[in-house]
This record gives sequence, C-alpha cells and structure tokens, in this order.
Amino acid sequence: MKPADTSIPKKNTPGKRHRTGEARRVQGEAGAPSFNARIEGIDYDVLEELTGYAVRRAQLSIYDDFAATLGVEGITPQRFSSLVIIGSNPGISQTRLAEVMGIARSGVVSIIDNFEQAGLVERQDSGDRRSYMLRLTPDGQRQLKKYKTAVREHDDRVAQQLSADERQQLRNLLGKLCIGPKA
Repeated sequence: MKPADTSIPKKNTPGKRHRTGEARRVQGEAGAPSFNARIEGIDYDVLEELTGYAVRRAQLSIYDDFAATLGVEGITPQRFSSLVIIGSNPGISQTRLAEVMGIARSGVVSIIDNFEQAGLVERQDSGDRRSYMLRLTPDGQRQLKKYKTAVREHDDRVAQQLSADERQQLRNLLGKLCIGPKA
C-alpha cells in the first residue's frame, strides 16, 4: 500500500477542463477513452495540412501515455512541470511560476495548495505579504526524483520511433512554433 502523502489529492472530476488549464483525461477511467490520433474511414480534409492540428493530435496521444504513467499519482504534465521548475529554482515566487508556466496566478495557487497539502512544496515568507517563495520539501525532492524517472521512461516510449538526432530536431522545430503575442 502506498503512503498517503505520496499522491496529490484530486479535487476535481476527471474528464473536465479546469480553471488551472489542466486536462483531466486519465486513460482507463470511465468516460475518458484514450485518444486515437487517426481513425480509419474519416476524411480529415484541411486538418491534414494544419501544423497546429498535427501538434495537438500528437499532444493528446502523448498525454494519454503520461496519464497512464503518473495519473494514479495525481501528477499531470502541468503539475510535473511546476515541481521541476520549483525544484530547479528554489525560492521562486508563485507569480513568477505562473509566468513561467503560462497560467493564471490563481491556477498556480491551486496547484501549490495541493502540493502543500501533500507535503511536497512549502511556502516561505518573502518579506512581501503578497508573495511567497516556493521550495520543495525533502519529500517533494524524493517524489520529484521518482517522477523524473517515470517521465523519462514515458518520453522514451512516446519518442521510440525517432532517433536521438530526430528528437533534438523535433524539439528545435517545436521551439520555432512558440510565437509571441501578436503586435
């Protein structure tokens, strides 16, 4: 039996979209079928030509594998990314974390509340009553190490058809798609 403090409490219903922007699609749960990127007999018309559509289909497939890997722990890609950023940047503020993650500050507060309840993250006074510094607890450091191992295995699985050079090229090309806001 897993100790209670190793998983993140789930406050929301799977299969719904939440204010924090986290998709709650967990493979194998009732009402949350795994994503099939290509259904035989369907005419995708212009969608076949759209880069964004191809990226989104890939993302959904990758997310299904991620959910199968860490969903039972209550860890989504967004939560994993948050833990990595906090672990690599001890003392980061909630506001800065929201900026890095590209989500609303209220979304970060919700994520940090869950992490704090699970004993993974602690808020420390920064001297500014409106801001807290975030740090992983010792348990958070142990859990993050475990999550990183699982996510690396997940990443190897979803990219197994690509060579190391192709993986790097794909990351570089996807980086080029990260456009800034319209002027």
